[in-house]
Amino acid sequence: MVKTISLFNNKGGVSKTTTTFHLGWKLAEKGQKTLIVDTDPQCNLTGLCLNADKNNKLENFYVKNSNNLKEALSPVFSGALSPLQPVTCYEFEENSNLFLLPGHIDFSEYDATYNIAENLTGSLTM
Repeated sequence: MVKTISLFNNKGGVSKTTTTFHLGWKLAEKGQKTLIVDTDPQCNLTGLCLNADKNNKLENFYVKNSNNLKEALSPVFSGALSPLQPVTCYEFEENSNLFLLPGHIDFSEYDATYNIAENLTGSLTM
């Protein structure tokens, strides 16, 4: 059985990224196959996982690697009538049970489309 743990909070600075990284790492370390997904356009989780800093920028990763959340979902948001394709997730050398679906700094382009679709379908009720 696949278990899902989701961390969500609209407020910034409440340690979502840090908690996600450490929880994912520990679950994987304990033998659980663990996928962490960075849905935040700021890509802090992706940056943390890839050790991105001034010298090792995320932009360099995107030039070499198109396996990220934005590219994976682009057929849906562009209206392409094709099935989604699997994405090769980033694998951690130090923890073979942990995988990352990297975020993308341009993922925020889809915010308006997503919000409109969400409102029209009534997928979230208040």
